[in-house]
Amino acid sequence: MLQDRVKDLEEEMEMKSGENNRLRRQVTDMDSAMKDLYKSRKGNGTLQIEMESLKSDNERLLALLKDTCEYADCEDS
Repeated sequence: MLQDRVKDLEEEMEMKSGENNRLRRQVTDMDSAMKDLYKSRKGNGTLQIEMESLKSDNERLLALLKDTCEYADCEDS
């Protein structure tokens, strides 16, 4: 019974890791799209300030995510 539980947890961690990687790719794609959008609408100085703010927000959110039980043991890929 314990082995089944461990197997289930390992499968769940693998699924969550895949989801984490998918979300990271999605963030990268959105970051690129945002960059293109802001470049076409704003000056470089404003773009740089907003990008730094977004990077800061992402770092803070990733740190919070790592504090959760589900993602505490996941590796950054």
